[in-house]
Amino acid sequence: MKIVHIDPACGLDIPPKNWGAIEKIIWEFEENQRKLGHESTHKLAGHIKPGEFDIVHCHVANLAIDLKNRGIPYIYQLHDHHVKYYGKESSTFKENLEAIEGSLISLMPAKWLVDYFNHPKCIYFAHGVNTNGFYPESTPKLVPKEPKLLMVANNGMGGKNGHDRKGFSYGVGLAMLRNLPLTIVGPKNNQNWINENLWVLNYPKLKFIWEPSNADLRQVYLDHDIFLHPSELEAGHPNLTLLEAAACGLPIIGWIEMETDFFGMWRSPRNIFDMERGLDDILNNWGKYIKDSTKTGIDFSWENRTIELLKIYNQVL
Repeated sequence: MKIVHIDPACGLDIPPKNWGAIEKIIWEFEENQRKLGHESTHKLAGHIKPGEFDIVHCHVANLAIDLKNRGIPYIYQLHDHHVKYYGKESSTFKENLEAIEGSLISLMPAKWLVDYFNHPKCIYFAHGVNTNGFYPESTPKLVPKEPKLLMVANNGMGGKNGHDRKGFSYGVGLAMLRNLPLTIVGPKNNQNWINENLWVLNYPKLKFIWEPSNADLRQVYLDHDIFLHPSELEAGHPNLTLLEAAACGLPIIGWIEMETDFFGMWRSPRNIFDMERGLDDILNNWGKYIKDSTKTGIDFSWENRTIELLKIYNQVL
């Protein structure tokens, strides 16, 4: 099969050097498709000719519309799950809907997005994780006396820097409630949220790591004990950082509206007291959470996700 992924043209490298979630997803699909004997590459939308590829897989709505207008059949994969935040009257929703309508089939990263668009071409398709780059230590961790908490996130959304999409305030609140160390990792645009929430800087056990390389990120996970993910909007699917944490064997406290089979996680609403109950449950059942989170990482490996994706390709050929 001859496959092309449409470069999102965001100015980031493929494979990504540091940050770039869509770029990371494209690269993982390319690598694993080639391993399975297929031709797979990425190109800018304007460089694609009709009939040049068996499968054209587009990851950005406006580029999908360009393909539609040029008469090139494509599969669309939505990654901007913030579309619900903007509302159905927004240009963001309308652009994505047009991309969906023109597609052969459209892959949604959350089941609630399938319901939100309510279009027959939409199906649920979860993200994956690179289990060659993210994996647990050979010796399982013992129950920590003072568990080190971790959040890895890009908190920006919709130009509103103070909007706490990733739930940083809940992570800091839980850490303060139990007097535990917390590290927040991510791009420097997270500083915008901090500037509007200066109270968090009063907590002496709060640490920041800005823009670690992909090569260093695994060690960041391994240096911590429990991953916090009280995120909204994207909480209907396992996002990349959630899967990376699981693949590294970290128990997770995440929002309750996770819809998919995801083991090793205490499902919690955005409530620090419920998160605290999750913390205690994890510490009291440490071995089970470690085992279950590691299993989740394997289940959602990019190898397994690519096999499922190829089945979808074959359905539309």
